[in-house]
Amino acid sequence: MRIDNELGERPIRSLFFKYYTPALISILSSTLHQVINGVILGQQVGKEGLAAVGLYGPVVILFIALALPVMIGSGILIGKNIGAKKYDLVHNIFQFATTIALLFGGIIALSAPFLIKPVANFLAGVDNATLVKNISDYMFWQLIGMPFFFLGMFWGGFIRNDNAPNIPKNASLIAVSLNIILDLVLIIGFDMGVKGASLATALSSFTSVLYLFFYIRKGRNHLSFRNFRFTLKFTEWRELLNLGLPTFASELSFSCGLLIISHRVVPYGPLAVSAFGLINYVSFILIRFFTAAMIASLPIISFNIGAKLPLRVLAIFKFSLVFTLALGSIISLLGFLLPDLLIENLMKDATAEFKQIASSGIGLYFLLFLAAGPNYILSAYFQSIGKSTISTLINVLKGFVFIALLLMILPEHLHMGLNGVWISRSFAEILTFVSVGLYTIYKREIYYSSAI
Repeated sequence: MRIDNELGERPIRSLFFKYYTPALISILSSTLHQVINGVILGQQVGKEGLAAVGLYGPVVILFIALALPVMIGSGILIGKNIGAKKYDLVHNIFQFATTIALLFGGIIALSAPFLIKPVANFLAGVDNATLVKNISDYMFWQLIGMPFFFLGMFWGGFIRNDNAPNIPKNASLIAVSLNIILDLVLIIGFDMGVKGASLATALSSFTSVLYLFFYIRKGRNHLSFRNFRFTLKFTEWRELLNLGLPTFASELSFSCGLLIISHRVVPYGPLAVSAFGLINYVSFILIRFFTAAMIASLPIISFNIGAKLPLRVLAIFKFSLVFTLALGSIISLLGFLLPDLLIENLMKDATAEFKQIASSGIGLYFLLFLAAGPNYILSAYFQSIGKSTISTLINVLKGFVFIALLLMILPEHLHMGLNGVWISRSFAEILTFVSVGLYTIYKREIYYSSAI
């Protein structure tokens, strides 16, 4: 079946899972770098090693946020222009985005020696010397490898939008396989601890980029290095940034919100900080099930917008929304029922006091999954149909505004203490989904019309 016929005619459910399954495998394989590092460090180094991986999460999300306007905007434009058969423009977008990925990643890599210590002190508190050192050690090679990390993100997304979802999946599987081997060699064999975990991930990311490079070089679809040149010139940059702005706001707000939560945990002591590292580590993995749903829906939505098939756009939006609601309910329930199982399998030195703090935190924090997936889908849908204002609003509300307000109210004013910190992000996601959902249903002729 031709690509045009498949994206424009194949039943929505089967089409969604055709993209969701490889996207999930790909993104979980990428996330598996963090899982492997965390599990091995948790067993070999202890809770400070695992916490270092978890606390690094908001930092990498912040850097991703700065690159996402170009990545997401370029991906949507590539999908639309493939649907509209404007292949020269597809090549121009690919050149521009690749240049940005290397330039921005290179700046971060060169800045690494100056960033790691102050950031680690902020995340762990200056009095927690062991955790500060572990975070610093983990950050160094992660930041040095940023150019390859960004290239993998950009190229993987573009290839997926070019109707080859299995290629990014294969690249991730190769990388994670190498990561396992290097973790065993560097962390256990050479006793490099947190530094070894970070170096293993950086080298694995480089390998996955090489795989994507050789695929693109073959020129099988619409992406090619033929007549390729690095350039910062792109005439449609305003449209690209407009499409990418909501995702930028999402990741930036998300990162800032997590940094605020992390900082608010510090006064409750080192055990609470380590517990947040564990909770953030686990939630960072689970949120990928919802990110994959957004990634799966975007190329289908963007193609059908370009092909002027609005009913199919609405159909994939509705299916994705229901799917993420159901999945989120299951994960939230597991957070209440099985927190101790997670703790016992991830940490070798978890005390009874630590288990009590972390178990309570997991149960409350995991409520965020009730609304996190639907908020991703709402934002992606509005972003794709050109309603960037409401998409940006969703991301700012759930990622920062509501979290900041709730952290001002719940811990002290409502005397919830640490539990108020844990539940702040969950309430922020739920409040955003309910408020934006009610508003857009009231204005359904603007946001859900078949005349998109």
